[in-house]
Amino acid sequence: MNTDPTRPGGQSPDEEPVVIGAGLRPVEDRLRRALDSDARSITPSDRLGAILTEAHAYDSRGMAGRRQRWLVPAAAAAAAVLVAGTLWAVNRPSTQNPPVAATSTDTGTPSASPSTATSTGTPSTGPSTVPTQTATGPTTSIAPPATKDLSVPVYYLGPVVSGSDDVRLFREFVRGSVTQPSGPESKALAALTLAMGDAPRSSSYVSAWAGVRPLSVTVDADRIAVTLSGALPSGAPVSAELALQQLVWTAQAAVGQGTRPVVLSVEGGGEVAPGVPSGREHQRPGDEAAVYDVLSPIWVDEPARGAVVKAGAPLTVKGIASTFEANVEWELLRNGTSVEKGFTTATMGAPKRGTYGFTTTKDLAAGSYTLRVFSSSAKDGSLEFEQRIPFTAR
Repeated sequence: MNTDPTRPGGQSPDEEPVVIGAGLRPVEDRLRRALDSDARSITPSDRLGAILTEAHAYDSRGMAGRRQRWLVPAAAAAAAVLVAGTLWAVNRPSTQNPPVAATSTDTGTPSASPSTATSTGTPSTGPSTVPTQTATGPTTSIAPPATKDLSVPVYYLGPVVSGSDDVRLFREFVRGSVTQPSGPESKALAALTLAMGDAPRSSSYVSAWAGVRPLSVTVDADRIAVTLSGALPSGAPVSAELALQQLVWTAQAAVGQGTRPVVLSVEGGGEVAPGVPSGREHQRPGDEAAVYDVLSPIWVDEPARGAVVKAGAPLTVKGIASTFEANVEWELLRNGTSVEKGFTTATMGAPKRGTYGFTTTKDLAAGSYTLRVFSSSAKDGSLEFEQRIPFTAR
């Protein structure tokens, strides 16, 4: 009869199984005590061969048959435990060099593995689960100066009538970007930038200072100093004197000092215009007749070019004129068709300059309009001076 419960065979199918575990209990107890004693005496080393030898020797002393089937597997298990323990003892971390917690690198470059990031931030090949914070070190950020859109007086160069060769200065109040806090210098710089820039699309004005811009404006007690990026370009559509007067009138009006001289200079020195050196003082004409030759006889101050006014109400117009017997005519056009027309008088006649104002009698319907303010010749009724201002009623 097979007395080993671990393998089949040795009995007929009709036989009842024999319980043999009770008979092996003493052997199991002695084996446990022997293994326990041997395990306590073990020091980590390669003992596999010695254990197997001792197992066979134990078997040769009479522990054959059934006991051999228990001893060899148990010895093998003990050997596995011993080998694992040996490997752990050999490879366990040294107590003098504990593991260091992972930290981000100085450059902040995300590492591929939190524990293996290099000091230069070069990613390692291990997997990454904790990206580091990006930090490129201290940087200096200079915020641009604050600006605000303000209305500034701008003097444009334009023909007194569209297509005419008689070019003079037209003043308009234009919203420009003024550096804050706003002062005379910042307002003058904004006004000069507009005056020297491109002409408004809806106008017949011309630009004389193409490619030149104002760099700085300094206001002293006795002068206004303007530094330009370059000289008046050759081939300008107006005389050098009129182009310089454009800058003088614009700077003085923006500063609010119509009698303070303006010193024009080019960065690095040189001539501002042919025959006009840097550093020379410039002033407005000193008599009314000379002013008449520089400024257009018709200005419109209100409404401003491109303004949006209230629909369903009459239009109010204000401006300055220097015309024969102070006569001022006007016409309101919508899509090229005359809506209303009339006339008024200025407070002074030519060559003096006076103010004028009027209000239309009809309410404005919503839409786009063009206002004509002009003066006709007393001799033949031909058009002498005119300014056109487009606006919208909403």
